[in-house]
Amino acid sequence: MEYYVDIADIERVRAVNDCFPIDGFTTNPAILTRTDRPLSRLFGEYRDYVRETGQRVFIQVTAQDADGMIDQAVRLHAYFGNALVVKLPAVKAGYRACKELKRRGMAVCVTVVHSTMQALMAAKAGADYTAPYISHIDNIGADGVRCVDEIVRAFDRSGYACKVLGASFRTVEQVDKLAIVGCHAVTITPETFDMLIAHPSTDVSMRGFDAGWREKYGEAQITDFLPQD
Repeated sequence: MEYYVDIADIERVRAVNDCFPIDGFTTNPAILTRTDRPLSRLFGEYRDYVRETGQRVFIQVTAQDADGMIDQAVRLHAYFGNALVVKLPAVKAGYRACKELKRRGMAVCVTVVHSTMQALMAAKAGADYTAPYISHIDNIGADGVRCVDEIVRAFDRSGYACKVLGASFRTVEQVDKLAIVGCHAVTITPETFDMLIAHPSTDVSMRGFDAGWREKYGEAQITDFLPQD
C-alpha cells in the first residue's frame, strides 16, 4: 500500500517522512485555504521537497470547465514535472480533461469519488488513481469500505491498472479495513500515521524490557558491552 500525507504544511510532511515510509503528500483546494502561507512560496517548497525525496505531490485543479482544467494541469506539470499527480473531480468535465491529460502523458487522479461507477469511468478514461471519500460515502448512507472493495474487485476483473487511493477517514479502523480489501493507497493526516502503529500491548512490552534491563544493568546501554578490540 502507498501512503500519502493529506496536508498542506510541508514541514509536517517532512516530520512524517522522517519516521514513516511515505510516498508523498496530497492537497486539495480546501486544504490549501487552511494555510496562512503565500501559496506561491508554498508551491516552491513543494517542488524542492519532491525533487529532494523523489516522492509525489497531488494538486487539484480549481477550474470548473474541461479546457480550464487542462490548461491548469499543463501549467502545474510544467512547474512540478513528473512528480505531480493532477487531481480532477469526478464530473463530466473532469473525465474529458482526464482523457486529454493522459493523451499528453500526465499522471491523473480522479477525486471526490462516491460510487463504483465513478471509479470505473475514471479507470476507463486512463486515470492512474481514483480517490473515493470513505467517510463521505458513509455519510450518504452507503459503506465506504465496501465501496472500495467493490472498486478493487471491479478493477481486477476488468484489468485496469488504476489504483484506488482511499481518502477522508474518521478512524484508524477504516484504514485497516481498506488494507484488508486490497486498497492500493491511502492519504491520511499526520496524526493518523501515529495512530496506525500505536498499540497499548507494545507499550507494556517496552516498559517491561526497560524495567528488566535497568534492574540488572542500570543506566548502561547495550553498546557499552561491545568488546573493545
